[in-house]
This record gives sequence, structure tokens and C-alpha cells, in this order.
Amino acid sequence: MKQTGLIIQNGTDYLDKVTLKTSELRLLASGDGIEIMTHDLENGITFDIYPDEANPTLMEFFYILDGEIEYLTKDSNEFIKLTKGDYFYTKELTEPCVFRTLSKTKLLYISSQPIFHYIGEAYAKLHLINEEITRKDPYTKGHSERVQDLAVKIGVEMSLSRDRIAKLAIAALFHDLGKIFISDEILGKPHKLTSDEYELVKHHPIESAKYVNAIKYIDVGDIVLQHHERLDGSGYPFGLKGDDICIEARIIAVADTFDAMTSDRAYRNRLTTEQAIQEIVSLAGKLYDKDVVDAFLKVINKE
Repeated sequence: MKQTGLIIQNGTDYLDKVTLKTSELRLLASGDGIEIMTHDLENGITFDIYPDEANPTLMEFFYILDGEIEYLTKDSNEFIKLTKGDYFYTKELTEPCVFRTLSKTKLLYISSQPIFHYIGEAYAKLHLINEEITRKDPYTKGHSERVQDLAVKIGVEMSLSRDRIAKLAIAALFHDLGKIFISDEILGKPHKLTSDEYELVKHHPIESAKYVNAIKYIDVGDIVLQHHERLDGSGYPFGLKGDDICIEARIIAVADTFDAMTSDRAYRNRLTTEQAIQEIVSLAGKLYDKDVVDAFLKVINKE
């Protein structure tokens, strides 16, 4: 219903929406620069609110309509739980805020400046690529989300800053986008790859980095680029060693390896959790950062 100065809509009406694998953002109303949205998020999703240098006066308001989330405090070792009826907002934000859903969650989201299409366009394409990779290689279903979950927990255990954890979360979720250029036959090959096929696979971090560089407000390209590098220089694509590999990439290396080992693949059956842990521990200090492995063990022991 619409009359002068009044618009009445039902609960299924919206102006526009962006539906992703683990979330849906709906634009309900827009006017004079203000946007009113709802944001539905699945359980176990890490999301961040990042400073917008181009719009320093931006104010964003979030009201929890349903579900519960936790907020990672500035010292990165304490969580504050927020539930239905709680709210929070940002204004003149100077550093990222990191949140995680503890159940399916619905937020009322109000922005003082237009942001819907910026958010939707930045992420929709990347999520679609992730979904296409899953279709090409069904064995990887849920892999990126599990790697993100574990990587963030390791980062928190290591007391990384919120800025680094925000970057880690995005890089972990989109670390394999470059596999979209690898043929279905190679991704699903049940036997050992040829040297030429392996060279194609080794190129995927470069392509993945190109994709995440499209996210203008946060720089995670180097993290994605380095997630297959190893301490002893045996990784790819550049054979980096030791401290030349950023800590976020070293974290994803462990989380990625653990999830790959404990998942069925076309060329082998999964390892048990204990077997995978033993393998990673045996290579700590050689392929994997010892501090990362220690934090990984603490996270696993808590679960």
C-alpha cells in the first residue's frame, strides 16, 4: 500500500536482495541516502564491519531480530555475546569489528549512506565462484567455510589483532577461487596428477589473489597468494621460506591441510582426526609454523 508520505509493505516485500551461500541481504527501503536492510546469516559465520575511509561519517546500526552472535573484543581474547533484542552501531569507526554467529541470525541493518549495492557486488561474484568450484569438485563442499572457521579460531588463540583476524576470515573463505580455471577432469582425477597437471594446480593461488583484490576496502591478496607456501621453501607458487610467508597464510596452511586430510577426495579416503593431527605435528617447524600448530592443537582440544 502506498499513499502520500506513507508506504506499507508485507513481510515478503523488498526492493532488492543479494543471496549468497551462507547469507542473504535484503534492501527494504531507501531514501535520502539512508538504507534499511535485513541480513540473514547462517550459524558459524564470521563477519566484520570495516572502516570506510571514503565515508568516514558513515553510521551503521544493527538490531538482532533473532539468533545470537559474539563480538571479539579489542584484545582478541574475550568474546561478548549478543542475543535477540540487543543492538550495536558504529560511527567514525577507526578499526575493524569482528563478529561470529552462534546460531542462525537475522539482523535489522540501517546505514546512513548507500551501501547495499557496494556490499552485494563485492561479495556476490566471489561466492558464486566458490559455489561453481563445489559443483566442479563436489569433494570440496563446505571446505572454504570449514577452513575459515578453523583459521579464525587459530588466529584468536594466537591473539592476532582484530584487523588481522578480519583479513584472515576473508582470505580463508576465498583462498581457492583460482581453482575455477582448473578443469573438472583435473579437480576430480582419482589418480596422481601428471607434472603438467600439477603445474596448473600450482597456479591457482595467483588467480585467487586476483579475485580477492577486487574487494576494495580490505587487502588480503598476499595472504591468499601465499597460503600454499611452506616454511622450508617447498611450497608454491614462489617457494617462499620462513618469515617471508605472512602469519595469516601460515595459519590458513594448517587449517587448509587439516580439512583436506579429514575430507574424502577423489584420489583418497579421509584420514581420521588423530591421523591428520599426527601428520601436521610431525611437520611442525619444517612445513608448518610451530606456533600455529601449537594454537591449532589448543583449538582442536577445546572442541
